[in-house]
Amino acid sequence: EGGFPRDSLILLAGSPGSGKTIASAQYLYHGAKNLDEKGVYVSFAERRDFFLDNMKRFGLDFEMLESQGKFKFLDLMTTREGGISSTLDIVLREVLEIDAKRLVIDSFTAMAQAFKRKIDARIILHMLDKIMRQTGCTTLLLVELPTGSKTLGLGFEEFVADGIILFETIDEKEGIRKRAVIRKMRGTNHNQNYSNIVISERGVSLMPYVT
Repeated sequence: EGGFPRDSLILLAGSPGSGKTIASAQYLYHGAKNLDEKGVYVSFAERRDFFLDNMKRFGLDFEMLESQGKFKFLDLMTTREGGISSTLDIVLREVLEIDAKRLVIDSFTAMAQAFKRKIDARIILHMLDKIMRQTGCTTLLLVELPTGSKTLGLGFEEFVADGIILFETIDEKEGIRKRAVIRKMRGTNHNQNYSNIVISERGVSLMPYVT
C-alpha cells in the first residue's frame, strides 16, 4: 500500500551482516534522489568516510547528494550518557535545517549503551518519536539483533515503534540464508510472508521465499 506510513517510527532489526545498513541507506538515497525528500543519517557506529566509500560500491553516491544539500551524515560515535539530550538537539536541528523527511539512526543499540538504566533509553525513544512526528520525518531505527536472539534490542522498542522489519541470517545445510519479514506496520496492510534477502552490487533486494 505504498511503503512506510509517513511520520512513522520503523524498527529495522537484524543480525550482523544481514543488510540493515545497506537497506536503510537505499531508503535515504531513493528518497533524496528520486522523490526530493531530503535525508539525515545519524551514526553511532560508523565513520562518515567508511560509510560513503562502502555505499559507492552499491551505486549510492551520497557525496553528490551532500553537495546538492539533500543529505547530511552525522557522526556521533563519541556520544556519552550526559550528551544524549544535546545529541537529540543536534539531530533535530539538522532535520529542521535541511527540512529532512527521512531519518536513519544507526544504531539505537549503540546509542542505548550510553545509558545505565533501561528506562532512560525508553524515555529517549519516546522523545525521539515525538520530535520526528512534529517535524513530519519518517524514521528508520536500526537495532542490532545477536544471531539466534528472540528479543529485539532492550525488549521495549517494539512496543513504541509503528513498524517492525526483521532481517535474519540463518544457517542451513547448504550455507547461510538471509531473510526478511514484516512483523508489524501500523496503518497499512502488508505481506506477512518471509522474503529472501539478496545483496548484490545493486544493494539489497527482496525475493520470494522458497524453502
